[in-house]
Amino acid sequence: MTDDKLNKTIADVAYILDSLILLRQIQQTGDCNICKNRDCGYMPKVGQMVRYNCPFYMAESEVKV
Repeated sequence: MTDDKLNKTIADVAYILDSLILLRQIQQTGDCNICKNRDCGYMPKVGQMVRYNCPFYMAESEVKV
């Protein structure tokens, strides 16, 4: 019975770690709050959820002067 609890705990911790890695990857794709594409028609209004991994995302290094 102890092995079953240990296996479940290990599986739960592995799931949490996988979820945190995925969260970090999603956050690194950029979001509307830091996007430099100010003419984007998909930018959410104040109070709405921001979009992550948007195909129209423009990083600061991509801005043409």
